[in-house]
Parts: sequence; structure tokens; C-alpha cells
Amino acid sequence: MIKKIAFGIGALVLVLALALGAFVLIKDEVLFYKNSNLALTLKKPALLSFSEIETTEKTIENAVDQTYFAHLKLFGLTMGTYEITERTLGNGTEFVFEQLSNASWLPIPVSSELSGLKNGELTDWNPEVINHPYHNDFGVDPTVNPFGAISYADGEVLQGNVYISESLETAYDGQQVSRLKELHKEVRELELTEDTLQKNFWLMPNRTAESWVLLTQSPLFTNEEIEQEWIEFALNNQTMQLNWLTAEGPFTKLPFSIEPGTKMGYGRAMGRFEDEVALQWNERSPSLFFESMVLNSRVNLLNYLDEFEGTRWPTEYTSMWLKNAYGLKAPYVDTRFNEYVAFYLDNTAEQYPDDIDQEQFAVVVYADYLLSRIEKNEIIQAEDGFLIVDYFDEDPETPLTHASLNHELGGLKILLTAYERTNDSKYLDAATQVVKGIEQFGQNEGGWIRENGDLWYQARPDGTFSGDDYPQLTLVDLLETQALFEELEMERNPYFDELIESKLKYLDAEGIELIEKVTNLM
Repeated sequence: MIKKIAFGIGALVLVLALALGAFVLIKDEVLFYKNSNLALTLKKPALLSFSEIETTEKTIENAVDQTYFAHLKLFGLTMGTYEITERTLGNGTEFVFEQLSNASWLPIPVSSELSGLKNGELTDWNPEVINHPYHNDFGVDPTVNPFGAISYADGEVLQGNVYISESLETAYDGQQVSRLKELHKEVRELELTEDTLQKNFWLMPNRTAESWVLLTQSPLFTNEEIEQEWIEFALNNQTMQLNWLTAEGPFTKLPFSIEPGTKMGYGRAMGRFEDEVALQWNERSPSLFFESMVLNSRVNLLNYLDEFEGTRWPTEYTSMWLKNAYGLKAPYVDTRFNEYVAFYLDNTAEQYPDDIDQEQFAVVVYADYLLSRIEKNEIIQAEDGFLIVDYFDEDPETPLTHASLNHELGGLKILLTAYERTNDSKYLDAATQVVKGIEQFGQNEGGWIRENGDLWYQARPDGTFSGDDYPQLTLVDLLETQALFEELEMERNPYFDELIESKLKYLDAEGIELIEKVTNLM
């Protein structure tokens, strides 16, 4: 009897081993994407099949997203999904974003192949290993530059690495959810053989693999020197380079103080969505790569705006610092980051008129959102005026947060610019109230100027000030606001000039040299 049981178990193990071997070793190829020159093929276990491919198309200004989506099945059971998004930008370049998700209990061996790279020559974007210092808030970001640029007979491609991650969520009452990704592996060992680029990896259960490639018919850079300068810069300045690109936007390393908690958290971070670095490099060294990164960032920001009723750009992961201080949970709006995004969208639309047909002023969109929060009384009263708080979430029970001076000036610039572009008095009325709020808050205690001549960082709902001001960020905001008043043919604000004068005297007494942006504005 025991022998029969043992034999039966052995036979079962053998069958399972053979089945697993067949699952792993017997593969087929599926052509999932093809353009005039290149083809993207997925090699997978032959036992896995694709459902019928669903195709959708979305136009974002001058860009078009063409998405191909299919379910991955095993004997009729859904095992995961495969999705390719071809994004054609206004300048004619194309991003192709690839995403494979494994929702099953089985590890899946995969090979994604980009073919058609005739006479391909690789420029390695990781010619050396850089050991970055440990950061107390972020740790170390282990991701590196994209794999490299490949010049071939019909153009050039820039290939990103493969990012394998797990989606993490924390749900709260009231349908609020904090979302981020935990990076498990970056696959860097891609293979260029003859005319094909291969990405080989195992996708474990409940993991998602994402990669991207930028396709151009013209060289990415005007000359090799600029490309090498950028490679070296990106290698040594990790927070300046966007490595993990997806159709939903870039994912960048998050601080440790997030929920869900993980040391390897990555998210769609406001402040990194807009590619200011590429914009600055393109002004200095115009190149198709930088221009394409800027145009792609616009599409990401506009798509993200659509995810949130077309009104704002929230942070979709919870900051434990803000949650512990105020009970603030994701998604929440950081007023400073939203200001940056709105100005970035409007400024790039002006700078790239041939590639962008802007449908609406982003500054006006965000100004309307600020007015909606003012109407809900999410402000700190200050005699005849008020201050707009720095953060908003979707929970009406969340208490008011603080109002920092740099955020107030940022919101003021938004409201004044919206008035300039629409001539609608509602924006000017709100801006006037904010100015009064800055002037009048805490004047009985000396206002925003501290005893040492520096400025307070923030106003609190209890009527007090606290915190050390930024070295020169708020000074820049004060100078820019005064310049905007003059541009609108309004008088400079006398109290703002007092703040500027006090800050300048403080910096001089401390022996702190003024940054270039300050000297240019003075």
C-alpha cells in the first residue's frame, strides 16, 4: 500500500515537473505592435494565450495615445494583462510604453523583443557605476540611467530598463486611497543581437513589469558631445533624470515617511512630473531628446488632470508627516506643487507653439480650484483678509493645515495671472483678500518679520507664527510678486517691500551670497 502511495506521489510529481518544464520551455511569439520600421514581439509560454486585443485612442492636445490591451489566459483563466501604449507627440517622436502584469500564482518567463534595428549601434548610457550617498529621508535610489541609445538604418531609439514592482494601497474611510509602487527589481541586462533588442526576465506572481522606448527618425541629440554631457549629468544627479517612465507618468523614489510604508516606494510625485530639467537643457542645448521629454511631461500632466475631474494635480500617496500633524491623507493637494505645474504647462505651451495647441490655460484651471476651496472656507482668517492653507484633502473632517508665506505668494501669483488672462474680477477679488491676509495676519506680534530680521515660515490657524523661512525661496516669490504687480500696472505692495528689505539685510548680516535668480529680479 505504501509503495502504491509512493508510486502515485512520484508519478504526480513527475507529471507536474513535466508540465512545468513544458510551461517554461515551450514558447511561442506574439507580434503585438508594429510601425513602419520596428516590431515589438512578446515571447511567452505557449500554454498562455492572449484574448482579443482591444484598441483605444485618446488625443491630448497635439499628441495621440494609441493603446493595445489584452488579457493573458491559461485554459480560459485570466493570468494577467499585457498593454502597449504608443504615444505620438506633436514633434513626431513616439514613446512606446510596455506593461505586463501577472495576477496569477505562477511565475512567468518572458522575453520582449524589439526588432528591425538594422545595423544598430549602441551608446551605453551607463558607462560607469556611481555610488550615490545615503539620504536620511530617501535612502538610495538603486535605479540607473536608461539602457542606452541605438542608432540604426532608419533612425534612433532610446531604450529604458525593465522595472518590476508590486502595487501597494492603503484605503481610508470616505473612499480615499493612498497608492504607490514597491520596486522589486530593475532589469538592466538587455541584449542587442543583430537587429533585435531583447529584454528577458521572470515575472513573479502579483508583480508588474514596465518598460519604455523612445523612437525617432532623427538623431536624439544635435551632437555626440551634448549626449555625453547629459549621460554624465544624469549619472551623477539622480533626482534630475527620469528613469522609470510609464504611460501614466514617471515613477520616482519616495521618502520613507509614506503610507503604505516601504523603503523601496516609488510614486507619481508632483514636482517630478514636470520636467524642468529637460526644459532648461533644451534652452541651452536644443535637442530632440529634451524636447520630447518636455512634450511627454505635458501629456502626463494633462492625463493626470483628467484622473481628478480636470481640476487639480493631487499627491496620490500619503505623507506620514502630514497625516500625523493634521490627519491629512491621500489624495491631497499641495498648493505649491500645483502652482508649479500650472505655470509649467502654460509656459511650455508658449515656448513650443509648433508642437502644442493648448486647449485651456492651466493657471485658470488651478485658480478655479483655489476659489472652490476658498468657498468651502478652507482658509485662515486675518481681519479683512485671509490666507489659503497649504494642503487640501477630500475629507471634510480634516482640520486646517498651516499657511506658509511661500505658498501664499505662489497662490497669489496664480490668482493675479488668472485675472491677467481672463480679466475676470473674481480672481482679483480673491488675490486682494490674500494680500490683506499676508499684511494683517499676526501684526500685533510684529507680523512676518522676526526679531533677527529673517521671516517666519508659516502662519498657524491659532493665530501664531512658527518655523524658519527658506534661505531665499520666499525672497524670490516676493520679488516675482512685486514684478507681477508692476506688469499688471498695479502699485508695488509696500509691506512686501518691507519683507524684501528685511530679508536682504538678514542675508547680508549672515554673510549669505544672493543666488542668481534673486539678483536677476532685483
